[in-house]
Amino acid sequence: MTIDFKDVSTITQGFFQELFFPLITEFGADYLKSKLIVINLSDANEIRMQSAFKSLDDYFDKLTEINHQGCDEEIYTMNQTWLIKAREIARENPVLTELVLGITDDTMRTALGHLSLEDIQFIARSNWLCFTPRFSSQFLRNINKEQPPIVEAMLGLTGTIC
Repeated sequence: MTIDFKDVSTITQGFFQELFFPLITEFGADYLKSKLIVINLSDANEIRMQSAFKSLDDYFDKLTEINHQGCDEEIYTMNQTWLIKAREIARENPVLTELVLGITDDTMRTALGHLSLEDIQFIARSNWLCFTPRFSSQFLRNINKEQPPIVEAMLGLTGTIC
């Protein structure tokens, strides 16, 4: 896998942590070193990336701490994934925050966009699911009776199905 940073002038340390740490956790550093190539990385961004890797031990300590706290690992992973994606969408396109995530509150959209990786991890460890279904029990009972394109259109246009 090749990650190309052509024409990217500035990248935060947090970006590198969010990009690489879950991959290292999932596949291991040795495997990634053999399969991952980073190209066109400026000297300044190279320094930030190396700085991010210096906090790798802290990242694994936090993962270990989560496991010892009795936090459900699947809930944590779902929360973390959802929060990272929600933050990304809120930062890039606030309109999609409402359409895709169903978040209509401007204050919530702004707050999501400003979450740090540490904030996301803290919230994800709450052991409470951070999002709710946008459909009703009636929708689930009738799911096989509706045509998928109609369902997709209803979800996309209304944001909720009653």
